[in-house]
Amino acid sequence: MSRPTLAISQPLRDWLRQDPAWGYMPWPLRAQLNWRAMLGSVNASLSPQPPVASDAELLFIAGPWRSGTTVMHELITAALGWLTPQTWQCMDPTAFRLRRAPTAVGAIARPMDGLQLGALSPQEDEFALLGLGVDSAYRAFWMPHRLGTLHHTLDPTYWQGDGKWLDTWQRFIDAVRGPSAQLVLKSPNHSFRMPALLGRYPNSKWVWMLRDGRSVFASNRKMWGQMFAAHGLSAADPDALDRFLALTLNRCAELLESVALKLPPSQMAFCQQTDLRLDPEFQVHRVLGQLGLEVGSDKHTFADALRATAQGRLDSYPDLGDLPSFCIEAIDRFDAAQQLALSGARTSG
Repeated sequence: MSRPTLAISQPLRDWLRQDPAWGYMPWPLRAQLNWRAMLGSVNASLSPQPPVASDAELLFIAGPWRSGTTVMHELITAALGWLTPQTWQCMDPTAFRLRRAPTAVGAIARPMDGLQLGALSPQEDEFALLGLGVDSAYRAFWMPHRLGTLHHTLDPTYWQGDGKWLDTWQRFIDAVRGPSAQLVLKSPNHSFRMPALLGRYPNSKWVWMLRDGRSVFASNRKMWGQMFAAHGLSAADPDALDRFLALTLNRCAELLESVALKLPPSQMAFCQQTDLRLDPEFQVHRVLGQLGLEVGSDKHTFADALRATAQGRLDSYPDLGDLPSFCIEAIDRFDAAQQLALSGARTSG
């Protein structure tokens, strides 16, 4: 059983307690989680209300997990000079407003790709939503055996049906951006929230990362397994993970066909992970130019980001073995939808 390291508040603790596995955990662990959850909620109540900018200019980086969203996030943030949630904020979402930003720049290598991750690194705001109690797919990092109960988090209609999560998310990003109106946001989970987010921010701009389906599937098997091992309080089920990943690819295909391809090129840009790997500077400028966004940072900042992201590892997966038919069908459908995006095929909304 792993030692829990992710942020927790009372809503997330309540979700953990709903499962019988909670009762079998050692009482010192349960006491620790109860204390951390209570402290997190107290900190959230003590945090000052963030200033809210009158208008928001948001750029979302989406696509499935392990499709290149992290590299694009770091490069675009460096190129634009816009604010973005940082690791220290996302990993302590209930209390970061009560303390100053860290000054230490120490970093560790991410296990899935070797990219350097530090307290001030751009980070996906999904970890903040998880800690704040939103019904995130990342709850499975805590209890891997409940992954099968989180399929609804991949359903866009679920996120459109309840606006409470959106209010929670809004408060977090308002606290991050302060009076600034411009923010870059990256979370593969936001892919499934795209209709809901477009409902609140109809003029938001999007970058969707593309990668061949077999590599996405294999890389996610590895990444989710690593997160389960690092943070999980229960055992994982490989078959449940395969079904979850197959559904992920099917949902992404649906969103590409029904939402992403209906947005104009000035609002939605696509980028292949392989192209970003081969010529990142060109691809970032191409994407920003298509979206009508100007490079706003100095050349040294962008050059530093180019050097840092070039150190990341890109694994290849030549053989996945015999996959269940539902996995193969999901991969094929996902690749077909991606091919439409690459061909420039768009439909009127």
